[in-house]
Amino acid sequence: MSPVSCLLSPAPCPITFDHVWKRYRIGSKHDSLRDAIPRFFKQEAGLNGQSLHEGEFWAIQDVTFEVKHAETVGIIGPNGAGKSTALKLLSKICKQTKGQIQVIGRLAALIEVGAGFHPDLTGRENIYLNGTIMGLRRKEIDRLFDSIVEFSELKDFLEMPVKRYSSGMAVRLGFSVAAHVNPEVLLIDEVLAVGDLVFQQKCYQRLQDLKAAGTTIVFISHNLEAIQRLCDRVVLLDKGLLIQEGNPAEVIAGYRNKVLQTYRSKMRLPHGNVIEERSLDEVAFTQAFLTDASGNISDAFSTGDTVRLHLSYHAKRNIEQPRIVVTIERLDGLVCHTTSTAHAIDAFTISEGDASLMLEYDALNLLPNTYRIQAALFEHNNPVPLSASSYQLYFTLTSDSPEIGAVHLDHHWDTKVIPARDKVH
Repeated sequence: MSPVSCLLSPAPCPITFDHVWKRYRIGSKHDSLRDAIPRFFKQEAGLNGQSLHEGEFWAIQDVTFEVKHAETVGIIGPNGAGKSTALKLLSKICKQTKGQIQVIGRLAALIEVGAGFHPDLTGRENIYLNGTIMGLRRKEIDRLFDSIVEFSELKDFLEMPVKRYSSGMAVRLGFSVAAHVNPEVLLIDEVLAVGDLVFQQKCYQRLQDLKAAGTTIVFISHNLEAIQRLCDRVVLLDKGLLIQEGNPAEVIAGYRNKVLQTYRSKMRLPHGNVIEERSLDEVAFTQAFLTDASGNISDAFSTGDTVRLHLSYHAKRNIEQPRIVVTIERLDGLVCHTTSTAHAIDAFTISEGDASLMLEYDALNLLPNTYRIQAALFEHNNPVPLSASSYQLYFTLTSDSPEIGAVHLDHHWDTKVIPARDKVH
């Protein structure tokens, strides 16, 4: 459904973003009215408001999308893509340069840490201030107050000025208020990443509850797993442009592939995904690459494929009790697997000269994502490596399975009807 048809339908979409442009000026503060007046007329003289003048750039460029009732839409993209600008436009913090934006229903937004708070007021006072800004009456805030405080876990800090709160405490308070106003439309930016892990999980559960209750949600995050778990649809932005929109798994896979292509371009690797290094260290890795089961060099695999890591190194002396450690890590920092040559069947030695070795995963059962591999070489039990690969190998995994998580676990369902077991006492 297009935004125009959405507006004309009997039940209009809560959120409509229709051919929206947003122009910013670097260092937009004017030194004087004399400077501001000619700049204003120059901008007005621009063709259809789409001309850029010196020091200006487009944060959003002709972006169109809509969000249906009770739908959760994620917005992803690299830093500077226009994600936060889109949410600021939706929440009326700033106004678009061109295009139409419509938001229908009670809106709650958590966009910046401490947004809507007065730093000199206490946490208690800011609950009432923030709730009022979001459209609640004092009686409603009175009724919700205890629940807000309990959710935030800040009971002992209610009489403290918010300016003395940590960023995590400010997020707790802000999210707790926003989640209790029973919004019809909720806008959430990356701020949830500031809270601790336990509170993040509580926030995600609250989002699930709001989603089940029919709240329309727009969610920005670099946590692609959270985006895929929560969202019905995903919008990918890059440099202010809408690049892709649709099924979360497909759009996220496209974004991960774009990240990998950017990495290749920046590294300018001379042999595809083969990394070659030169070092003056006593021992150093000289080459690293991945191959599939047929021996073909690759950086794209499917869940369950055979993946082989090939490492070459040069030693200027014999290394006593060497140990190579290989780590596979997701781009969000999750360590998925670490192994060492100390676990190898055969004794591992390094003598002066050039040599190579291979690490084979018979079936790499990690779920779809982009990963990086880091190798490090240690001597004896010294915790400081003699050598570490200065580059990281990146690769992607895809799968036709709808599973979500970190790894694939072999399993099967037995759905035939069987008698219920007696209760265990």
